[in-house]
Amino acid sequence: MVEQPAHTRYVASSILASAISMMLPSRVAVAISLHQIFTPGERVVVAVSGGPDSLALLSILREILPAVPLHLTVAHFDHGWRPESHEERDFVASMAATWGYDFRTGRARDETKHTESAARTVRYAFLRQTAADTGSTAIALGHTQDDQVETLLLHLLRGSGSRGLGAMRRRDGDLARPLLDISRREIEAYLMRVHLTPRRDPSNDDPRFTRNRLRQQVLPAIDAFDPAARELLAHTADILGEEDRFLDAQIAGLPDNLPGDRSAFADLPPALQRRIIRRLVPQASFLEIEARRRGEPPKTAGQHTAPPVSVAAKTCNCDPAAFKARDQVGHLDADLVRLPLTVATRRPGDRMRPLGLEQAKRLQDILVDAHVPRHLRDSLPMVSDREEIVWIPGVTVAESKRVTPATRRQLHLEIEHR
Repeated sequence: MVEQPAHTRYVASSILASAISMMLPSRVAVAISLHQIFTPGERVVVAVSGGPDSLALLSILREILPAVPLHLTVAHFDHGWRPESHEERDFVASMAATWGYDFRTGRARDETKHTESAARTVRYAFLRQTAADTGSTAIALGHTQDDQVETLLLHLLRGSGSRGLGAMRRRDGDLARPLLDISRREIEAYLMRVHLTPRRDPSNDDPRFTRNRLRQQVLPAIDAFDPAARELLAHTADILGEEDRFLDAQIAGLPDNLPGDRSAFADLPPALQRRIIRRLVPQASFLEIEARRRGEPPKTAGQHTAPPVSVAAKTCNCDPAAFKARDQVGHLDADLVRLPLTVATRRPGDRMRPLGLEQAKRLQDILVDAHVPRHLRDSLPMVSDREEIVWIPGVTVAESKRVTPATRRQLHLEIEHR
């Protein structure tokens, strides 16, 4: 078999991508009907950042309106993280005006934390308020097949169960995701065909964000392993999502007090036991769920227990270049640490200023960003001095107590198991 020249393969690939992009609106219309993502005539808020996915979403919904009648409102939320963010707002406003859609905009308050979690919370609050103001019953989001794969992998790395691994649903309450079967590559080809130039957010390349690191480091390795891997993983998320809904249906008719009947509860399969407990205690960790399954008394809210370890501290003349914040030993500026040191597990509301950050951050977010599995977070030792958490073994040290060129004495910390 004679291999085609590189330029021939490129032209063939471009023609295929162009053909696929021309079919995109039809594929989205079929998906909307097949999965009942929208109902005919529904009022929909379309979340548009100005980036490729959301811009394509708005354009595609506009194209299929004759076949899928909807009443659209365009909504843009400015997180205010970058000086030029107002340009993206003006771009989206201009597109909405050109296409004849009502436009709504909002902006995060200055005191909003610059974290993925905080940004998501305020953005969704704005979108839901916009939906309420416009009488809309759906919020259309530009999540793609690639986003689905990334979400699946992130949840897998965090130790999620079937609910998390089911990833995102095409319609989940008021949230609608019509592009969940469309890849980013197809989105880019579509935008080229319709001559739309999206705005590119440079924060999407910032490796400080967990999802970006996954996108830059993990996914290329998966693609090299199997070019079809993303599509297969997206199908896996679909299967797990269906199984998740099946488990929900299985417990729907069961009484909430079933865990109190130890005999009846013990007769249930472990999957249903866990699902029932999760329904009663949505934020329960894996360890707490397993304790409740065994009939052990759970920890009371806010309880801060000491793990079966202690911390050994001594001064040292260690070479700062020889250790990292994520080592299983800690190094701090001995003159900044306020003794005594104590060891305990995390509690709700705990915060810490980790290495490299100017402000304190929720402990939950720090552990998620460090890829600490969910089932280990409640038992992880936290070392504190009289002022704050100063070291989480294997995760980070406090920025305010770190070793600097001005440090005169270093404190070497190790965890000892009792």
